[in-house]
Amino acid sequence: MSLRDKLVEILPTLLPTREEDAIKGTELIARVRAVLGDSYSDRSLRSQFSFIALEPDSCLARVPNGQGYYLRSEDDAPSLHHVFTTESDGNDPLHKALALAVRLYDTAGMGVFVYPPEDDSWEHPDLVAVHWPAGCTDAAGAYIIDPAAPQQAAYRSVCVAPAEDAEECRRAFFRSLACGLWAQEIELLIVGDDAEAAPELLRLATQFGVGVRTIAANDDVLADLPRADEIFRATAADARAMLADLQQPPLAHPRHRHTPVQTGDELPATLAARAWAEGCIDRGRIEPYEFRVAVN
Repeated sequence: MSLRDKLVEILPTLLPTREEDAIKGTELIARVRAVLGDSYSDRSLRSQFSFIALEPDSCLARVPNGQGYYLRSEDDAPSLHHVFTTESDGNDPLHKALALAVRLYDTAGMGVFVYPPEDDSWEHPDLVAVHWPAGCTDAAGAYIIDPAAPQQAAYRSVCVAPAEDAEECRRAFFRSLACGLWAQEIELLIVGDDAEAAPELLRLATQFGVGVRTIAANDDVLADLPRADEIFRATAADARAMLADLQQPPLAHPRHRHTPVQTGDELPATLAARAWAEGCIDRGRIEPYEFRVAVN
């Protein structure tokens, strides 16, 4: 029996039934170890928690905008816009920038897997954009994979950073590179407009094959935009119209690598994104973008 199957079997007996009693990941790991022993690493367990919590019909729910797991009821469903539902989070400039980034790739037909913006991680990107195998969209808006198409996804690792100054842009570039060596493509999305950094970013992009693009939205522009959760929920047409006024021509396109520099296993924090995409391909059906959110 796989680790996932074992967890699905035992988690309902380990989880609190109320959200207010939710337990943190460390405590859930301890409870799992009491049943399964020490055969699995913390990273493996956390990654499986993340993937299982993504599934609308699973038993595992995560506290929105917080840390903790509890037993999912029929009224719970993982949803991307639930990441930013409080007043302060929804109006946070960084969260609005992340929402714009999600819709930039989503409206281009790519799958989007988002890591909550809790820290400036150098182990995983801010989001992963997925090139799906060939398919079509059904009447309900779900993307159905053609079973005759090659059943492999290609990944674009994306970091989102404000254009505060040339030094921050440089740091964001190398963070993007560090987080994306496992993916076929790497891209840095700069939010703002720092013309001073552009020549150096172009040189670095040419040398390392990292794509660089800009959304021209400073703090004042971001303040005038709808809340982050409203950007998430906007129709594709409305999102495209919003981005049309902000999106700049790419400074550099990402170089596609058929063979990534690192294997995904060398960056365990990316496992949840890869497991989500592979699970969608196995099912032959891609969920609407509302369900594309990491919860680790």
